[in-house]
Amino acid sequence: MANINLLSGERQKGESAKATQACNDYLRMGPGRSLADLARQYAESSQNLPPTRSKATIKDWSVKFDWIKRAELYDAHLEAAKNERAREIMQSGLSLTHERVDKLKTLADFIEVQMFEQGEDKEYHNVWLPDVKQIGAGEYAERVDIERFNSAIFEQYRGVLDDLAKETGGRREKQGDINVNFFDLDDWKQKAKENAAQMDEAAEMLDE
Repeated sequence: MANINLLSGERQKGESAKATQACNDYLRMGPGRSLADLARQYAESSQNLPPTRSKATIKDWSVKFDWIKRAELYDAHLEAAKNERAREIMQSGLSLTHERVDKLKTLADFIEVQMFEQGEDKEYHNVWLPDVKQIGAGEYAERVDIERFNSAIFEQYRGVLDDLAKETGGRREKQGDINVNFFDLDDWKQKAKENAAQMDEAAEMLDE
């Protein structure tokens, strides 16, 4: 067996490569490890030749080379590394409030651009979406082209604003403090009336 580095502690005089491999296998089992489980794994191993299949040998190695102490050091090292990694994660990127706020502001700006985007006809084509509706049924059915209000984009926008409010300490609303340049409500009402008129006209045609 080739020379094997010990995962924890220092290799002792007289500690063979097989004993070292067995110790490493024991350490890798993690908290809850036991000599009995290691012996069972070796006994059931069919692909690789284990360092030993003898329970007595495993016990002798564990006592002679102080596997328990090595396991404590090994687990402590892994726990320290895990805590350090967690600390790095929690102190960088989206774990930081200002980073999340920056991302949310970017998203809010993007959605707002989509909302206020106008085509050559000066229509807010991301607010009023083309759609079709069927009037009547069977051979008398009539397809009517309509425009549907895109409420989803506003829900997404408001959701992002809510998230921003939570990240920055909550929302404090006062009358007159909100200054959002939404679309002209009269224009929307007029568009809705036009859609309703189209529906009525199509219904009258079917009745004739």
